[in-house]
Amino acid sequence: MRSLRHPLAVVATAVMLAVTVVASSLFAAPALADPPEVALSLSSAQVQAGDPVTVTVTVTNVHSFTVLNAAARVFTAPAALPSYATLTGCAGAAGPCTTVTDGGGTPVGFQAPVGALSGGASATVTFTLSVAPDAAPGERTFQGELRGSNYASELVTGPVLTVLAEADAAVALTATPRLGLLVPRIEFKVRVTGNGPGAVRDATVTTTLPAGLTASPGDCAAGQGAVTCATGTVPAGSSVTRTFSVPLGLLTIGVPYTFTATRTASDPVDPVSANDSDRVRCTVVSVVLVTCD
Repeated sequence: MRSLRHPLAVVATAVMLAVTVVASSLFAAPALADPPEVALSLSSAQVQAGDPVTVTVTVTNVHSFTVLNAAARVFTAPAALPSYATLTGCAGAAGPCTTVTDGGGTPVGFQAPVGALSGGASATVTFTLSVAPDAAPGERTFQGELRGSNYASELVTGPVLTVLAEADAAVALTATPRLGLLVPRIEFKVRVTGNGPGAVRDATVTTTLPAGLTASPGDCAAGQGAVTCATGTVPAGSSVTRTFSVPLGLLTIGVPYTFTATRTASDPVDPVSANDSDRVRCTVVSVVLVTCD
Protein backbone atom coordinates (compact mmCIF):
# COMPACT_ATOMS: atom_id res chain seq x y z
CA MET A 1 0.00 0.00 0.00
CA ARG A 2 1.45 3.42 -1.10
CA SER A 3 2.03 5.95 1.66
CA LEU A 4 0.91 9.54 1.20
CA ARG A 5 2.97 12.55 2.32
CA HIS A 6 1.27 14.92 4.68
CA PRO A 7 0.36 18.27 3.04
CA LEU A 8 2.37 20.15 5.68
CA ALA A 9 5.46 18.14 4.77
CA VAL A 10 5.04 19.08 1.12
CA VAL A 11 4.78 22.77 2.01
CA ALA A 12 7.87 22.59 4.24
CA THR A 13 9.85 20.94 1.48
CA ALA A 14 8.84 23.67 -1.01
CA VAL A 15 9.84 26.40 1.42
CA MET A 16 13.24 24.81 1.98
CA LEU A 17 13.83 24.57 -1.76
CA ALA A 18 12.90 28.22 -2.23
CA VAL A 19 15.26 29.30 0.56
CA THR A 20 18.05 27.23 -0.98
CA VAL A 21 17.51 28.85 -4.38
CA VAL A 22 17.51 32.36 -2.88
CA ALA A 23 20.64 31.67 -0.81
CA SER A 24 22.42 30.24 -3.83
CA SER A 25 21.62 33.36 -5.84
CA LEU A 26 22.83 35.63 -3.04
CA PHE A 27 26.19 33.93 -2.61
CA ALA A 28 26.88 33.09 -6.23
CA ALA A 29 30.10 34.57 -7.71
CA PRO A 30 29.39 37.83 -9.58
CA ALA A 31 29.84 37.85 -13.33
CA LEU A 32 33.12 39.40 -14.42
CA ALA A 33 32.82 42.68 -16.34
CA ASP A 34 34.43 42.92 -19.75
CA PRO A 35 37.80 44.70 -19.65
CA PRO A 36 37.95 48.13 -21.31
CA GLU A 37 39.33 48.32 -24.82
CA VAL A 38 41.90 50.89 -23.70
CA ALA A 39 43.15 51.57 -20.15
CA LEU A 40 45.77 54.19 -19.28
CA SER A 41 47.76 54.96 -16.13
CA LEU A 42 50.54 57.43 -15.27
CA SER A 43 53.58 56.94 -13.07
CA SER A 44 52.91 60.38 -11.58
CA ALA A 45 50.09 62.88 -11.86
CA GLN A 46 52.50 65.82 -11.51
CA VAL A 47 55.95 66.39 -13.00
CA GLN A 48 58.38 69.25 -13.24
CA ALA A 49 59.35 70.48 -16.67
CA GLY A 50 62.40 68.45 -17.69
CA ASP A 51 61.41 65.35 -15.72
CA PRO A 52 60.54 61.86 -17.07
CA VAL A 53 57.11 60.27 -16.79
CA THR A 54 55.72 56.91 -17.94
CA VAL A 55 52.27 56.13 -19.28
CA THR A 56 51.12 52.52 -19.36
CA VAL A 57 48.55 51.59 -21.99
CA THR A 58 46.68 48.27 -22.03
CA VAL A 59 44.64 47.46 -25.14
CA THR A 60 42.14 44.57 -25.29
CA ASN A 61 40.32 43.14 -28.27
CA VAL A 62 36.76 42.87 -26.92
CA HIS A 63 35.45 41.46 -30.22
CA SER A 64 35.39 37.95 -31.66
CA PHE A 65 37.46 38.77 -34.74
CA THR A 66 41.23 39.35 -34.82
CA VAL A 67 42.57 42.90 -34.94
CA LEU A 68 45.39 42.81 -37.46
CA ASN A 69 48.59 44.84 -37.10
CA ALA A 70 47.34 46.20 -33.79
CA ALA A 71 49.00 49.15 -32.09
CA ALA A 72 48.53 50.97 -28.80
CA ARG A 73 48.38 54.70 -29.36
CA VAL A 74 48.73 57.54 -26.87
CA PHE A 75 47.88 61.24 -27.22
CA THR A 76 47.24 64.27 -25.03
CA ALA A 77 44.94 67.27 -25.23
CA PRO A 78 44.84 70.21 -25.53
CA ALA A 79 48.59 70.20 -26.31
CA ALA A 80 49.86 67.51 -28.69
CA LEU A 81 52.08 65.07 -26.81
CA PRO A 82 55.16 65.39 -29.11
CA SER A 83 55.02 69.19 -28.81
CA TYR A 84 56.30 69.09 -25.21
CA ALA A 85 57.64 65.56 -24.65
CA THR A 86 59.96 63.12 -26.40
CA LEU A 87 59.66 59.34 -26.44
CA THR A 88 62.70 57.74 -24.77
CA GLY A 89 61.46 54.21 -24.10
CA CYS A 90 58.75 51.77 -25.17
CA ALA A 91 58.59 48.57 -23.08
CA GLY A 92 56.31 45.75 -24.15
CA ALA A 93 56.06 46.70 -27.81
CA ALA A 94 56.38 44.08 -30.54
CA GLY A 95 58.58 46.38 -32.60
CA PRO A 96 59.92 49.92 -32.82
CA CYS A 97 57.62 52.65 -31.54
CA THR A 98 56.88 55.54 -33.87
CA THR A 99 55.32 58.97 -33.98
CA VAL A 100 51.70 59.41 -35.04
CA THR A 101 51.02 62.32 -37.39
CA ASP A 102 47.82 63.96 -38.52
CA GLY A 103 46.74 64.40 -42.12
CA GLY A 104 49.06 67.37 -42.52
CA GLY A 105 52.12 65.56 -41.19
CA THR A 106 52.13 67.25 -37.79
CA PRO A 107 53.19 64.94 -34.91
CA VAL A 108 50.24 64.34 -32.58
CA GLY A 109 51.13 61.22 -30.57
CA PHE A 110 53.10 57.99 -30.26
CA GLN A 111 52.25 54.38 -31.08
CA ALA A 112 53.60 50.93 -30.21
CA PRO A 113 52.96 47.83 -32.35
CA VAL A 114 51.60 44.83 -30.43
CA GLY A 115 50.98 42.36 -33.29
CA ALA A 116 47.70 40.63 -34.12
CA LEU A 117 45.18 40.55 -31.25
CA SER A 118 42.69 37.67 -31.34
CA GLY A 119 39.31 38.01 -29.67
CA GLY A 120 39.73 38.59 -25.92
CA ALA A 121 43.52 39.07 -26.13
CA SER A 122 45.31 41.99 -24.44
CA ALA A 123 48.68 43.73 -24.70
CA THR A 124 50.37 46.25 -22.42
CA VAL A 125 52.93 48.86 -23.42
CA THR A 126 54.74 51.36 -21.20
CA PHE A 127 55.80 54.57 -22.92
CA THR A 128 58.63 56.48 -21.21
CA LEU A 129 58.46 60.19 -21.93
CA SER A 130 60.83 63.06 -21.20
CA VAL A 131 59.03 66.34 -20.61
CA ALA A 132 60.88 69.24 -22.23
CA PRO A 133 62.71 71.60 -19.84
CA ASP A 134 60.86 74.54 -21.41
CA ALA A 135 57.44 72.87 -21.34
CA ALA A 136 54.72 75.34 -20.43
CA PRO A 137 52.96 74.66 -17.13
CA GLY A 138 49.43 73.32 -17.20
CA GLU A 139 47.25 70.22 -17.45
CA ARG A 140 47.33 67.65 -20.25
CA THR A 141 44.68 64.94 -20.53
CA PHE A 142 45.98 61.61 -21.82
CA GLN A 143 44.01 59.71 -24.44
CA GLY A 144 44.47 56.19 -25.80
CA GLU A 145 43.40 54.18 -28.82
CA LEU A 146 43.59 50.62 -30.13
CA ARG A 147 44.30 50.85 -33.86
CA GLY A 148 44.74 48.05 -36.40
CA SER A 149 44.63 47.69 -40.13
CA ASN A 150 41.06 46.42 -39.91
CA TYR A 151 39.75 48.16 -36.80
CA ALA A 152 40.03 51.30 -34.67
CA SER A 153 38.53 51.86 -31.25
CA GLU A 154 37.11 55.12 -30.03
CA LEU A 155 39.56 57.55 -28.43
CA VAL A 156 39.49 56.83 -24.69
CA THR A 157 40.10 59.59 -22.14
CA GLY A 158 42.53 58.75 -19.34
CA PRO A 159 44.37 60.47 -16.48
CA VAL A 160 45.48 64.09 -16.33
CA LEU A 161 49.15 65.09 -16.15
CA THR A 162 50.02 68.43 -14.57
CA VAL A 163 53.31 70.00 -15.63
CA LEU A 164 54.75 72.19 -12.88
CA ALA A 165 57.25 74.61 -14.39
CA GLU A 166 59.59 76.07 -11.78
CA ALA A 167 63.15 77.26 -12.12
CA ASP A 168 65.35 78.78 -9.44
CA ALA A 169 67.41 81.69 -10.81
CA ALA A 170 70.23 82.47 -8.37
CA VAL A 171 71.78 85.94 -8.66
CA ALA A 172 75.42 86.81 -7.96
CA LEU A 173 77.11 90.21 -8.35
CA THR A 174 80.87 90.78 -8.45
CA ALA A 175 82.89 94.00 -8.88
CA THR A 176 86.44 94.41 -10.18
CA PRO A 177 88.20 97.82 -10.12
CA ARG A 178 89.94 98.78 -13.38
CA LEU A 179 92.10 101.66 -12.26
CA GLY A 180 94.32 104.20 -13.96
CA LEU A 181 94.57 107.91 -14.66
CA LEU A 182 92.70 107.82 -17.99
CA VAL A 183 89.41 105.92 -17.52
CA PRO A 184 89.18 104.51 -14.00
CA ARG A 185 86.09 102.36 -13.55
CA ILE A 186 84.55 99.44 -11.72
CA GLU A 187 83.52 96.52 -13.87
CA PHE A 188 80.50 94.51 -12.70
CA LYS A 189 79.47 90.99 -13.57
CA VAL A 190 75.91 89.83 -13.02
CA ARG A 191 75.74 86.03 -13.01
CA VAL A 192 72.48 84.10 -13.05
CA THR A 193 72.67 80.37 -12.32
CA GLY A 194 69.84 77.99 -13.12
CA ASN A 195 69.37 75.74 -10.10
CA GLY A 196 66.43 73.85 -11.65
CA PRO A 197 64.36 71.87 -11.58
CA GLY A 198 63.39 73.35 -14.96
CA ALA A 199 65.25 75.71 -17.26
CA VAL A 200 65.01 79.46 -16.79
CA ARG A 201 63.40 80.66 -20.01
CA ASP A 202 64.32 84.26 -19.28
CA ALA A 203 65.28 86.37 -16.29
CA THR A 204 65.77 90.08 -15.69
CA VAL A 205 68.20 91.37 -13.09
CA THR A 206 68.19 95.04 -12.13
CA THR A 207 71.19 96.63 -10.40
CA THR A 208 70.49 99.91 -8.64
CA LEU A 209 73.12 102.63 -8.88
CA PRO A 210 73.92 104.95 -5.98
CA ALA A 211 72.92 108.57 -6.49
CA GLY A 212 75.29 110.50 -8.72
CA LEU A 213 76.66 107.48 -10.60
CA THR A 214 76.02 106.46 -14.20
CA ALA A 215 76.85 103.25 -16.03
CA SER A 216 78.31 102.09 -19.29
CA PRO A 217 75.81 99.34 -20.09
CA GLY A 218 78.06 96.72 -21.72
CA ASP A 219 75.64 93.93 -22.71
CA CYS A 220 72.95 95.26 -20.37
CA ALA A 221 70.67 98.30 -20.62
CA ALA A 222 71.38 101.45 -18.60
CA GLY A 223 68.52 103.58 -17.34
CA GLN A 224 67.96 106.31 -14.78
CA GLY A 225 69.69 105.10 -11.64
CA ALA A 226 69.72 101.43 -12.65
CA VAL A 227 71.16 98.86 -15.04
CA THR A 228 68.93 96.06 -16.38
CA CYS A 229 70.35 92.76 -17.63
CA ALA A 230 68.37 90.06 -19.45
CA THR A 231 69.64 86.50 -19.44
CA GLY A 232 67.74 84.61 -22.10
CA THR A 233 67.53 80.85 -21.54
CA VAL A 234 69.55 79.41 -18.65
CA PRO A 235 69.45 75.58 -18.55
CA ALA A 236 69.44 73.89 -15.15
CA GLY A 237 73.03 73.59 -13.93
CA SER A 238 74.32 76.37 -16.21
CA SER A 239 75.05 80.07 -15.73
CA VAL A 240 74.78 83.21 -17.83
CA THR A 241 76.90 86.31 -17.16
CA ARG A 242 76.18 89.90 -18.17
CA THR A 243 78.53 92.86 -17.67
CA PHE A 244 78.46 96.62 -17.23
CA SER A 245 80.82 99.20 -15.75
CA VAL A 246 80.63 102.37 -13.67
CA PRO A 247 83.20 105.11 -14.38
CA LEU A 248 84.85 106.84 -11.44
CA GLY A 249 85.26 110.59 -11.13
CA LEU A 250 86.87 112.93 -8.65
CA LEU A 251 83.56 113.44 -6.86
CA THR A 252 83.38 109.73 -5.95
CA ILE A 253 86.67 109.69 -4.03
CA GLY A 254 86.35 108.80 -0.37
CA VAL A 255 82.72 107.72 -0.61
CA PRO A 256 81.52 104.13 0.02
CA TYR A 257 78.90 102.86 -2.43
CA THR A 258 76.64 99.84 -2.28
CA PHE A 259 75.42 98.18 -5.47
CA THR A 260 72.52 95.71 -5.30
CA ALA A 261 71.49 93.33 -8.08
CA THR A 262 68.00 91.85 -7.81
CA ARG A 263 66.01 89.43 -9.92
CA THR A 264 63.03 91.56 -10.92
CA ALA A 265 61.40 89.07 -13.30
CA SER A 266 61.83 85.50 -14.52
CA ASP A 267 59.98 82.78 -16.36
CA PRO A 268 58.89 80.24 -15.18
CA VAL A 269 58.09 80.74 -11.50
CA ASP A 270 61.12 81.00 -9.21
CA PRO A 271 60.42 78.87 -6.10
CA VAL A 272 63.38 80.20 -4.07
CA SER A 273 63.53 83.85 -3.01
CA ALA A 274 66.57 83.63 -0.71
CA ASN A 275 69.05 83.88 -3.61
CA ASP A 276 67.23 86.47 -5.71
CA SER A 277 69.67 89.32 -4.94
CA ASP A 278 73.30 90.05 -4.19
CA ARG A 279 75.27 93.16 -3.31
CA VAL A 280 78.79 94.52 -3.24
CA ARG A 281 80.22 97.52 -1.40
CA CYS A 282 82.97 99.55 -3.01
CA THR A 283 85.00 102.38 -1.48
CA VAL A 284 86.98 104.73 -3.71
CA VAL A 285 90.14 105.82 -1.92
CA SER A 286 91.65 107.38 -5.04
CA VAL A 287 91.54 106.88 -8.80
CA VAL A 288 94.24 104.26 -8.35
CA LEU A 289 92.86 102.59 -5.22
CA VAL A 290 89.37 101.12 -4.94
CA THR A 291 88.29 98.33 -2.63
CA CYS A 292 85.21 96.18 -3.17
CA ASP A 293 83.80 93.44 -0.98
